Amino acid sequence: MWELLHRNPRSLGAALLLHLVLAALLLVGTDWMIRTQDLHKKPRVVQARIINPEVVEAEVGRLHQAEQKRQAEKKKAEQEREQLQARKDEKQARLQALEEQRRAQEAEQQRAQVQERKKEEAERLAEQQRLAEDAARRKAEEAARRKAESQRLAAEQVKRQAEAERRAEEQARERAEAKRKAAEKAKLKVEAQRKEEAQRKAEAQRQAEAEQKAAAEARRQAEAKRRAEEQARQQAEAKKKAAEKARLQAEAKRKAEEQARLQAEAKRKAAAEAKLQAEVERKAAEAARREAQAKQAAEEKAQRQAEAEERRREEAKKQAAAAAQQAREEDLLASLDAEQDASELDSYVAAIHERIRQVWVRQPGMSSDLSCLVEARLIPGGDVTPGSVRVIRSSGNPAFDRSVVAAVYKASPLPVPDGRLFEQFRNLGLNFKP
Repeated sequence: MWELLHRNPRSLGAALLLHLVLAALLLVGTDWMIRTQDLHKKPRVVQARIINPEVVEAEVGRLHQAEQKRQAEKKKAEQEREQLQARKDEKQARLQALEEQRRAQEAEQQRAQVQERKKEEAERLAEQQRLAEDAARRKAEEAARRKAESQRLAAEQVKRQAEAERRAEEQARERAEAKRKAAEKAKLKVEAQRKEEAQRKAEAQRQAEAEQKAAAEARRQAEAKRRAEEQARQQAEAKKKAAEKARLQAEAKRKAEEQARLQAEAKRKAAAEAKLQAEVERKAAEAARREAQAKQAAEEKAQRQAEAEERRREEAKKQAAAAAQQAREEDLLASLDAEQDASELDSYVAAIHERIRQVWVRQPGMSSDLSCLVEARLIPGGDVTPGSVRVIRSSGNPAFDRSVVAAVYKASPLPVPDGRLFEQFRNLGLNFKP
């Protein structure tokens, strides 16, 4: 044994390599999964072939290259996963930065809106104060005007009363003057009568002197008669003067009563006018108060409506901004999820291809340009449903098609994702090309 080893070491190496290749082929080509449907099948007849060491060495080299390629692809898949996670983290950080920027902008907008509302509130308070000052000024002017009007009316009333008193005094003076003139006229008449009487007396005296002697008795009788008539006349004059005095007293009393009545009427009119003026002022004040209350109520209502409208606009703006932000976030998350899903799907598809390639056995003389489309139904966990694998598009080589179907069954369970992404793999369509 040792002599053979020393004489031909290459043969020993070839034998060991051949045994390794046979062990690898046995490990790869044997289906270790026991299926119930395979128990009733007839055992397949395996044809033994003589293997050329060069072919075995080439096959070992190919397997080594395939292993290196698989390791490289696995490493590449790991790198892609890390890059995907890095991109995901970067996008998440970018999303957080955008969210923080949006929150900062919203805070700035809210501060600006608060400042604007404070400014509007100050302007509204200033406007209300100005309106209140204008109303107070107008009210004071109206009160002053009404007071001046009242004073003017009172002055006119006093003036009218003074005018009435002046006219009454003027009428009294006129009546006194008329009375004086009447008395003067009566005095002149009496004087004229006296003069005429004196003339008559003188004539009578002359006649009496002429007839003195003849009519002494008659003269005495006439003198007695004259004296009696004079006495009667004086008595009548006294009665007339007493009647005139009584009439003047009655007239003065009537005038005093008329003056008192006029004064009472003037006072009553003044009181009525004052009452009417007070009623007018009260009604004007009541109307002004009602107008002010209505104006204040209208202003308060307008202010409440403006505040409600402002709150509604703010709420609508907030809702619109929140909806827009939510839509942006949803779109961004959807795009990130879609990108991540696409990347994950691609990685799982590549992993499934790699898994099937690992278990697929190339038969000697089989072309490397063949490809076929197969379909398989999977269950959660990646297990291939028995009897579900079928060829959709044949390669034209039945042996190649059967080897692909067997490789799909042998590769079960396939690497598939969990959750919602699994639905993309439940009915798996696979275009296999070695």
